[in-house]
Order: sequence, then C-alpha cells, then structure tokens
Amino acid sequence: MEPLSPPTELGEITVEELKAYDGSNPKKPLLIAIKGQIYDVSQSRKFYGPSGPYALFGGKDASRALATLSFEEKNFTGDISGLSSLELENLQDWENKFMNKYAMVGTIKKTEVVADHGSVARPVKVVSSMVQQEEEEHQIKGCFCCWRC
Repeated sequence: MEPLSPPTELGEITVEELKAYDGSNPKKPLLIAIKGQIYDVSQSRKFYGPSGPYALFGGKDASRALATLSFEEKNFTGDISGLSSLELENLQDWENKFMNKYAMVGTIKKTEVVADHGSVARPVKVVSSMVQQEEEEHQIKGCFCCWRC
C-alpha cells in the first residue's frame, strides 16, 4: 500500500461534490462530513472505503445517521433539525472523535431553496435583523415584486 499523502484543503464544496470522495477512486482522499465540517478519513480506508464495514459513510454528510445511530440512506444528511437532546449529544461525541483523529479539510456549502429554481448553493450571511435579511434576500433573488427591489 502506498503511503498517504498529506490532506488537501478543499475549502467549501457542495454535498454533490462530496460524493466524488467516497473512496472508489484510490487517488482521491476519502472524506466524510459531520455538521458541515469535512474530514479526511483516508487513513481509515479499511473501515470507510468501498469494501469496509462503514463504506456507506464515504463521500457523505453522516450527521443525522451518527446522531440517530440509524444507517438508512435517508439519514445520510446534514439536516439535524428535530433531533432529541440525546441524539445531539451522540452527534457531539462523534464530532469530537473525528476532530481528534482526522484532519478537517473543508466545509459543506449551505444551500437554500429559491422559488421555482430548486436548491442552489450560495453563501449564507448572518444578519442582525429579520428586516435586513428579508431586504437582502429580495436583492439577491433580483425580485421585482415590491417597492424594496
């Protein structure tokens, strides 16, 4: 087996782009995301790689699956809304394990739904008030529905 190359910083990528790092290409790093943070788990390829017992984690955001300890395909998502306090504790424990063992190499781009255009990845800004946020959303969408735009 070839020695591992140092982790490559990816920056911000989409969930779709993350799928390319599922371990099926041995020349690419093997990545898993937790709470939007992407970790290079290439050193554990025998566990997370294509023939490993946890292969279904590779190239995915495993947040909900780890929190709920349910490894159904529908749970491989970064959506952690509606989780119980116990599930959130589980997730925090897993995140701590990954942070201590693996290099963090990027983050998942936040996505938002734009009316009639599906989900699009775009940076999400934190704003100080709901009014300011609403005004910015109208400007971003190029809306011509009201006097503010």
